[in-house]
Amino acid sequence: MTIVPGRSPKVRGMYAHPTLYDEATVILTRPRPTPFGRRIGPLLAVGFALSLFPLAGRAAAADAPTLIRYAGADRYATAAAISAAEFGPGVATVYVATGLDFPDALAGAAAAAADSAPTLLVTATTIPDATRQELVRLKPRRIVVLGGPGVVSSAVATALRPYASAYVTRIAGTDRYATAAAISAATFPAGVPVAYVATGANFPDALGGAAAAGQQGAPVLLVGDAVPESVATELRRLSPGRIVILGGRAVVSSAVEAALDAFTAGPVTRIAGVDRYDTSVAISKATYASASTVYLATGANFPDALAGAPLGGPLLLTPGDYLLPAVRTEIIRLGVQRVIVLGSTGAIRESTAHDAAGIPYADPDGRWIGNLYDGRAVRYQQPDPYACTATAALMMLNMAAFLDPGGAPGFTWSPTTSFDTQTNILAWERGHMTEPTAGTVGSDPHGWRNALNYFGWGAIEADVYRDLAFDDFDTAVRQAIVSAAQFGKPTGLLMLYGVHAAVLHGWDVTGDDPRTGSMNFTINGIYLTDPWSTTAHRNYFVSRASLVGGTTWVRFGRYLETDSTIPDPIDGQVGRDEWLNRYVIVAAVR
Repeated sequence: MTIVPGRSPKVRGMYAHPTLYDEATVILTRPRPTPFGRRIGPLLAVGFALSLFPLAGRAAAADAPTLIRYAGADRYATAAAISAAEFGPGVATVYVATGLDFPDALAGAAAAAADSAPTLLVTATTIPDATRQELVRLKPRRIVVLGGPGVVSSAVATALRPYASAYVTRIAGTDRYATAAAISAATFPAGVPVAYVATGANFPDALGGAAAAGQQGAPVLLVGDAVPESVATELRRLSPGRIVILGGRAVVSSAVEAALDAFTAGPVTRIAGVDRYDTSVAISKATYASASTVYLATGANFPDALAGAPLGGPLLLTPGDYLLPAVRTEIIRLGVQRVIVLGSTGAIRESTAHDAAGIPYADPDGRWIGNLYDGRAVRYQQPDPYACTATAALMMLNMAAFLDPGGAPGFTWSPTTSFDTQTNILAWERGHMTEPTAGTVGSDPHGWRNALNYFGWGAIEADVYRDLAFDDFDTAVRQAIVSAAQFGKPTGLLMLYGVHAAVLHGWDVTGDDPRTGSMNFTINGIYLTDPWSTTAHRNYFVSRASLVGGTTWVRFGRYLETDSTIPDPIDGQVGRDEWLNRYVIVAAVR
């Protein structure tokens, strides 16, 4: 790519986005000085390895949002890129935190947002070149180091002094909890409307919450198995109007929730999803009625998201290799005009970024990764060990419903993970299969197919799902992938020689895009969810090699059951002759 320094027209007293004249030329500008603390909007600056431009691809629809990426060669350069894009020289404050752990930057993100200040990253003993260059450009009045000398050494704090026109100060406590409390005490007045509380043991649930807290001028405090005394003291001082817990009870317990009630006259509420991605969507829904800009970051690591958290917009998390449908649904709900991706293509693939903005993309390497997975759809079959097809049917219909919340024509299913519903599906399957029920358990593929059509579209004859059998492995898996990709409905796989059911909902292939209906691709692997609780295979990637010869639970082999001797009223075939010694799937055909 050729980068050409130049100028772009001013907009609202600032600068417009760079003009992309073609896929190989980007116009860059250096921002003009702005008043202390003033955000300058997405600008482009040169000086270090930086990707900061509308992403190339086929033309988007007229109403598609602009797609921009802020990225550097590593986490330090990415934080500098985010700062360069959003802040002009002469800021009042720059916050500096370690790039090797999350707690200090997490608590500091809300303070940085309150101060309209960027967050830059350092190591314990060095200031990376990208951080130095950005500090030279920013010319801050003061620099605030987050955390004690154990995470950002005194030598680094001293080395930061030449970059601040006034002074360098440090905010730190005896541990991560006390540091978060100290950051809050130094930034927020008593009587804040809301305080956010997250676990100090891990970062995913709090990433989106740090952005939400920044948008609302609220602190983020950390807790463990109890409320630390340092945090309790700060909550007493803050006397917040309400407290919002980020994450489920597995990360912030009910006991901690009850203890927090003593620190507010208002409610203690919780924002949580079934996983880190769902939680980020839930936080966005609870915080923003709409937004002009949304930030997208990987949920696999913390630096990119925390460097972007002070920007104050909705921050959504996604796996880097694919976009979860729930994230795209939230982007549409927000009505955004810009999707800004935080991090390099190593963190979030360009195909993922384009899917987020709804912009078609042609992968130059011909590698296509997609996934229909939604954590809200998933249920595990225990305590009934024979309900695999019923549980799989329930999850498949749930994913189809979440993928198309408007409802496809004739689709009558309402998402649920109810055990009673699962039990009803199993009983119905067994009453509508072609295997004699005496001495059997579970359901055959006909019963599974019939249940999907009946519970999803109101009739066995709906013919949305069919059971299909193939003589060779590759054709069967290709068809399973194409059915899921083209029609947006997961495919059922008959595993364990036909005695177990699993759900294929994602794919990784090289060749043609399976969403076009083409089967001209090489299978790299699939994403599946196995309803057998003890294996914990949720959204589990299985390589082609493992799918052929891996452990029993993830091996897709020939069907060896000798059941279903009664002709099928739908296709007239006898299951035993149709399936035996073949690869069997239950797949959407429309």
